Amino acid sequence: MELKGKLTTLRPLRIEDAPITLQWRLSDRARLLNKGAQTVEQQENWIAVREKAGDLNFIIEYQQLPVGMIALHDISTTHRNAIIGRLLIGEQSVVGNAPVSFEAEVLLLDYAFETLGLHKISGDIREDNKGMIKLRSYLGYHQDGILRDYIYDNGQYISGIMVSILENEYREICRPKLIEMINLLSKYSSKS
Repeated sequence: MELKGKLTTLRPLRIEDAPITLQWRLSDRARLLNKGAQTVEQQENWIAVREKAGDLNFIIEYQQLPVGMIALHDISTTHRNAIIGRLLIGEQSVVGNAPVSFEAEVLLLDYAFETLGLHKISGDIREDNKGMIKLRSYLGYHQDGILRDYIYDNGQYISGIMVSILENEYREICRPKLIEMINLLSKYSSKS
């Protein structure tokens, strides 16, 4: 299954994507994400396990090139919720100012709420990722709590911030703001 937007396409993550996704995960751009695989083999195993677990891991394509990833995982059709995460633009030089990550989020959340019939999307953000915390707040996500000493990184514990958005909040607050940012940044990026 592919999800297509005006700028981006989300296509399922495949085992053969392990080298490029590992490269992204080991880059400085991923320093605020949870640590993961350190070798291509570990990344291949992770992809296989996450697929069997029912996660929806996507490669974000822009101009027909893989430029990042995003996922919906821990999907519960019983409780109608899931976790959004693993958002990373790994090829910033290709993306430039294009609003690729914003459109990827719209595509994924539209699918989550419209097709999967989910009610709530959650996520966790490292407390030191101030930019993402501000963005989520602006988009209408609620802070549900603090996960104390949630991540062990470079010899220290870092807490996480749990955020969530309900379907009606997404439709009334988040989606219109994302579309506005996509439209604004599309005009700006097409001029550069």
